[in-house]
Amino acid sequence: MMNMQISWQRLTCSTAAILFALLLVPGQPVAAQKPRYASPQMPPIRIDASGFDASEADIRAIVTSAGRELWRFFPDYLIEPVVVTRGREGPVSLYQRNATKEIVMRLDTSKTLWSQYSYQFSHEFCHVLCGYDKDDRANLWFEETLCETASMFTMRAMSKSWKADPPYSNWKDYRDALRNYVDDIIRKRTKVHEIYADGLAAFYQKHQAALRKDPTQRDLNGAMAIVLLHLFEEEPTRWEAVRWLNSAPSPAGETFKQYLQKWHAAVPERHQPFVKQIAGLYG
Repeated sequence: MMNMQISWQRLTCSTAAILFALLLVPGQPVAAQKPRYASPQMPPIRIDASGFDASEADIRAIVTSAGRELWRFFPDYLIEPVVVTRGREGPVSLYQRNATKEIVMRLDTSKTLWSQYSYQFSHEFCHVLCGYDKDDRANLWFEETLCETASMFTMRAMSKSWKADPPYSNWKDYRDALRNYVDDIIRKRTKVHEIYADGLAAFYQKHQAALRKDPTQRDLNGAMAIVLLHLFEEEPTRWEAVRWLNSAPSPAGETFKQYLQKWHAAVPERHQPFVKQIAGLYG
């Protein structure tokens, strides 16, 4: 796509090394040597602690810590206010705003399962950053994949930042649990081995019909997310590009190629090489 030529032989040979970097080197993403960005103030997020069996302050602390690992890469971005509530049918961000014009984000977790809060919030916050909208769903699988990537990226980043800057001093040692949680998820995404063997383009072609029909197949989203994770950890400022993912509605029948071309046309010039790289990976 987009005249981007990728050597899949080279990619396939390198994927074992990528997996090693992801799983076997604790707390060492590719961009570890780069200076950390300042942590900006998070956008308005209200916590409705009803049903969580945890304090409002603790829930706010964990979602703020998770959210800032993405939000730091979105300068001058205004988003609608968010309210975090208890869900019981899986995490979700509702398309319909509530009576006070807030985005309703439901997290399906409770008590002190902080890794679950982190993973679910990061995924749903990524949807918000993508400007998610209720239009044609055929290519929604790609946004779902990005948001799975966001969860892994965020928790790996938190496991590092909490060494020096945990929300509470007595949470510092929990950073290893965050890392172990996401590493366990990565290990369970066994379909990634199809990508390592055949390449991302072949993987997408094989599963295209299923993805376009049901965008939330976590075994497929998660496998692709592992590959994309390397790109975002290599250069985290690439996250800002998702801000323009839904810059225009997706019409019925839109192909994935057209979807990526629309994204490429919408992003600032500084992000166009990255979108081309994504397009090239998918063939």
